[in-house]
Amino acid sequence: MPTASHTSERLIVPYGVARVSDQNLQHAPRVEIDRAAHKPLRLGDGPYNRRIVDEEAQSSSSDSDATVGVTRLDILRRIHLRDCDPFDKHLRRWLDLYFEFVAAQAREHSAELLALARTPEATFDPLLWGMAALRPLPRAHLRNADSEFVAIDVALWDGEGLIAVVFAGTEKARLAQSLAGAVRLLTVDPSGASTGPEIIAAQLGDTVSAYWRGLAVPPDPFGPAPFRLGASAAPSF
Repeated sequence: MPTASHTSERLIVPYGVARVSDQNLQHAPRVEIDRAAHKPLRLGDGPYNRRIVDEEAQSSSSDSDATVGVTRLDILRRIHLRDCDPFDKHLRRWLDLYFEFVAAQAREHSAELLALARTPEATFDPLLWGMAALRPLPRAHLRNADSEFVAIDVALWDGEGLIAVVFAGTEKARLAQSLAGAVRLLTVDPSGASTGPEIIAAQLGDTVSAYWRGLAVPPDPFGPAPFRLGASAAPSF
């Protein structure tokens, strides 16, 4: 598995920038993963920059019909788009489709998610469970066997290993071949982004489906949420 240190159980994945080297690694956004914990990196895990979260929350749509789940997923979607090159239409479209897929899964299985809810049915929003989905890291950089950083389009950590997504026919796809065998490398057709969110399931398979399985509550980076035993009870997460 590519790591920042071949002897460490911690995996450092920088993301959201065009280039990464040992010299600028400390200045790049990054997540640190404890490989030994076998815990997936989920949308609700973060970490997120609180200032950016607040900025996106303040600029969020004022649609009075939007539920809390819809609103929070949209805020996270826009935060992830910030980590893309503004001119990379394929990556931006892929992320839009990913979030559409996450929401569609929650809606399709709302009855199952309702059975997990610890709140009255009237206050339950299945889309809050979208924050249990795997977190995609746009413009991620992974180390190859030579300890060189290799840029990919999207990285995901499913608790057991890294999934590296690259768009076919690009320089990233060519260079990412040096990661083969150390990650689950998926080379996808960028033209597939012209389809609907079902393309995400076709590309990533069961890894991203039914993402709530095994959890009592979804992680939530926004603080207290309506998954609690009563109005005065402490948040469950």
